[in-house]
Amino acid sequence: MWIELDGWMAKLRFSACHLIPGHPKCGRLHGHTYAVNVRAHGRRTGEFIIDFELLKEMIAQICSRFDHHIMIAENDPRLHITKNNDSAAINIGEKTYQLPIEDIVFIPIDSTSAESLCVYVAGELARMIETSDHRVSRLEVRIDEGIGQGAGCTIYLGGNDDGNDDRNDDGDTGASI
Repeated sequence: MWIELDGWMAKLRFSACHLIPGHPKCGRLHGHTYAVNVRAHGRRTGEFIIDFELLKEMIAQICSRFDHHIMIAENDPRLHITKNNDSAAINIGEKTYQLPIEDIVFIPIDSTSAESLCVYVAGELARMIETSDHRVSRLEVRIDEGIGQGAGCTIYLGGNDDGNDDRNDDGDTGASI
């Protein structure tokens, strides 16, 4: 059994700026409105697998971290980041961006692509769910980078509900990705 939240309809969205170094178009700072879509599989405890309101609150907390910020992938080897108290300098080849530190969200990922953001958000949501009272055994998370395009991944939590082994769709085991 599963429940699903459509990020566009449930307003589980954030607007943020990012760049993909070296990409001919996306190598410049630009923004998107992203939506977080989630399908939670599991067994019911009482009436629910997980309460919709609890799941929405968790996703909204994650979205609020990114909303109206510049997303910088801290582990991107193409970036050289220098931080001080008030600002950060991000060097990408011949470009240098000097940005107020309060406008940036540094994410421990290798890229701010929809794929990397999806894996990060799915991992954060899995950690939040594992500390709550639930019967969620599998999460499917999709990050839409505008309507009609996005990236998704699957994470298995604890036991599973469909007889598959405990593997994420990228081959890692467990919920930590």
